[in-house]
Amino acid sequence: MKSKLVLFIVLISFIASGCASVSKDQILAESIVTQKVSDPIESINRVVFSFNNVFDKFAVRPVSILYRGILPEFVRNRIAYSLNNLSMPITTINNILQFEFGKAGISTARFVINSTIGILGFFDPASYLGLEVNYEDFGQTLAVWGVPAGPYLVLPFLGPSTPRDFTGLLSTSLLDPTYQVGNSANRDLFRSYRMGVGVINFRSENIEIFDDLQNNSVDYYAAVRSFYNQSRNSQVSDNLEVSPSINQDNLFNDFEEFELDDTYVGPDVSISYPE
Repeated sequence: MKSKLVLFIVLISFIASGCASVSKDQILAESIVTQKVSDPIESINRVVFSFNNVFDKFAVRPVSILYRGILPEFVRNRIAYSLNNLSMPITTINNILQFEFGKAGISTARFVINSTIGILGFFDPASYLGLEVNYEDFGQTLAVWGVPAGPYLVLPFLGPSTPRDFTGLLSTSLLDPTYQVGNSANRDLFRSYRMGVGVINFRSENIEIFDDLQNNSVDYYAAVRSFYNQSRNSQVSDNLEVSPSINQDNLFNDFEEFELDDTYVGPDVSISYPE
């Protein structure tokens, strides 16, 4: 477990991009990175978390294991590429809302290239052309606009969230142009397919990570809460152009405290899909 934490820290140190001078965004980002998790309704959250954990144990995890066992890795990777490609239009919209017009151009180009040359996104020629992009959601945009995250929430079936991220999730569903394709029946079918396959695909790629998290945590609820908070703070900090020193200093400080807190987990993990 400790070795994975070191790997997490090394990975995140390469993700962070910095500015030479301290800016308003840097100060805001530093406060986001260092803030504690607010969990005023923990007792309710734990009840919902237990329900979600049972649902995952008897439904999502078994299906994910079957999904990974039946489909070859090549097929699963094609599905993952396709799902990632479908998220490009909403990423473009959020790039624009964050006034990141250069990134909006890149995400648009990725979608066009992968949807055509990449055969509906099942292949990723855009990456070979150097068109790399970070996926964005409306929750991150709200954070860039200065909207506070609010208290930690655990939603039925949806899992960890905050009022800001849940609002972003609803807004993403409304703004995403891929949900406006075809008639009402087709849109509902497409939405269900995209969400359902997306959940199973993500869960199948993270079986060992979540198993390790559960088996090596004194308090699984607190570990997932920490994992989620670290992940979202990392994404928001990247949007706010945090300097490497800010991310690294805080992450290494947290790592030093790991011996005193067995529920601590490392920052966000990026799952890559090999060819």
